[in-house]
Amino acid sequence: MMPTVLALTLGAAILAGAAIALLAVRSKRRRLVRSNLVDLASVRRRKLKEAANRPMVEQSVKIKRPLSSPGNAEIRRFIPKTGEGRLQSCSRCHKKRDSVGFFVDEYGHLVGVCKECRKSAKNRDLMPL
Repeated sequence: MMPTVLALTLGAAILAGAAIALLAVRSKRRRLVRSNLVDLASVRRRKLKEAANRPMVEQSVKIKRPLSSPGNAEIRRFIPKTGEGRLQSCSRCHKKRDSVGFFVDEYGHLVGVCKECRKSAKNRDLMPL
C-alpha cells in the first residue's frame, strides 16, 4: 500500500511541475507576442530566408558628378588658422601660446594656463575643464 501511494504522489508532483512549466512558457510567449519586443534571433533567421529567396540584383554604379559651386566660384580646400589668430595668452604669465589648458579657479572664474604654468595650477588644486 505504501509504495503505491508514494508512486502516485511522485507522479502527481511530476505532472504538476510539467503543467506549471507549460503554463510559464505559454505566458512568456504570449507576453512577447503582445508587447513590442522583438526576438532578434527570429528576425535574423527571417532575413536570411528572405535574402536566400530573393534573386541577386546587380547594383548600379553611382556616377559621381564633378564638384561645382553656385556661380562657378572657385572651391579651395580648408586651411586652418595659424599665427596670431590661433595664439591665446596665458592667464598667469600672459605669454601668447598655441596650447592653453583651461581650469576653474576658487572663485569660479575661467583660467587659461600654458604648459609651463599648469604645474602651479595643479598645485593650487584648480579643477580642469
